[in-house]
Order: sequence, then structure tokens, then C-alpha cells
Amino acid sequence: MTLPLDRDHRPPYVQVAEYLRRQIQTGVLKPGDQIPPSRELQEKFGIASATVQNAFRMLKSEGLIYGVQGRGSFVRRPEGEPEQAQDEQAAGEGAPESAAPKPTPSETRYFNLAMDVEELKHELAGLKRDMAKMFTLMQKMADHIDGRES
Repeated sequence: MTLPLDRDHRPPYVQVAEYLRRQIQTGVLKPGDQIPPSRELQEKFGIASATVQNAFRMLKSEGLIYGVQGRGSFVRRPEGEPEQAQDEQAAGEGAPESAAPKPTPSETRYFNLAMDVEELKHELAGLKRDMAKMFTLMQKMADHIDGRES
């Protein structure tokens, strides 16, 4: 399975985040469930590790998942569900990530800029493909004109 890169102009990390978000919203992934490992998602969608990590960051910033060092990422219980701390502590053998400090404004700005850069990279790649096609067509036109004038 690959991402619909040709049909969807959003950056790949946004597409992966949307895929995982739907899995959570439809109950395929339930609170406390482990998110598929990064490597599995890379192979499934044919994407880079950084793309998966950006998708995870996006879902963490939305409060849908939390990470446990060395164990992976897990679906967070919605606000108000009582077993949240218990499940997260069991998964992480320590304090839940919600006890971690919130990102500073500069960290949030950095993350947002990093996402913008990824989106611009995706757009630039599309422009490069378009320009290569245009160059090829111009070359064919020039060859055709040269052939007629000879």
C-alpha cells in the first residue's frame, strides 16, 4: 500500500497522520493500543523515517497519541476517561507523558516551521517534475522546428 501522492497534494506526513487519525476515530486503534511501529509504516507506505516521525509529532500535538521512550507510541484516552493515567503508566513504567512540560512557544514555532518546510519540499518536487516535462516538450518542439527548416 502506498500513499495517494499523485491524487493528494498534501505532504506525505499529513497523509500518514490522517490515516492514523482515521484508525483512531473509527476504533481500529483504541485507547491504550500501540501505534504501528515507524518501520512498519515506512514499509507499508514507502516513506522515510522522518516522514513518519513528523506524522507522530502532529498527532502528539493534537493529543491523540503519546510516546514512551523505547516502547513506541500509544493511543491516548480521550479527556475525562478515568483509566488514562493507569494505562499510560503501565505502558511506560513511569509517569505519563502528560506530566512532561508543554512545548515552549519557540519549540512550537520550530515545529510549525519544520512542517512548512516539509510542505514546501513537496511542492518544490512537484514543480521540478513539471519543469522537466516542459523542458522535454520544448526540446521536442525545437527538434521539430529544426527538422522542418533543414
